[in-house]
Amino acid sequence: MTYKALLSYVLNTNYQSVAGIVSLGLSFVSLIVLILYWGQLSGKSKAILLCVGLLFTVINPLLLAFRTFKQFKLSPSYKKPISYLFHDDGIDITQADQTMTLTWDRIVRLLMTNQMIAIYTNRIHAFVIPLSELGDDRSKIIASLVQFTAQYGPRLSRNLKVYQTGK
Repeated sequence: MTYKALLSYVLNTNYQSVAGIVSLGLSFVSLIVLILYWGQLSGKSKAILLCVGLLFTVINPLLLAFRTFKQFKLSPSYKKPISYLFHDDGIDITQADQTMTLTWDRIVRLLMTNQMIAIYTNRIHAFVIPLSELGDDRSKIIASLVQFTAQYGPRLSRNLKVYQTGK
């Protein structure tokens, strides 16, 4: 796991939800109102609108980055490497002396950003794999992942749809 991949996952999780989109909208509207009505607002109103405007566009992402860094450095699970073996039946996931097989039918969502691919087994839990760890075969692995899970209909992020056959 890399910090960039984990941060990408955390930011995506927070800002791709309805609450994340609404909070960003609220921040942008506050900043627009602040700019448009600058001369008509009191100092107190300006301060409140500025705080609300910066809350979800600057402050919250910085807090998330700090918490993610802290989690990345302190969590013992990120200190041990995880290996993933992709095969016809699913993915063998090994960390230290523990191994589990994630069958293709248990994958409900695939999300890819510039830093990582997240393999969701339910609405909340996901295995996050840094794209940098996939090496030169990255495109082949991602295409196989999408194709093996296709019959089970997981939700795909937009950038993964190009890996579907016939699209």
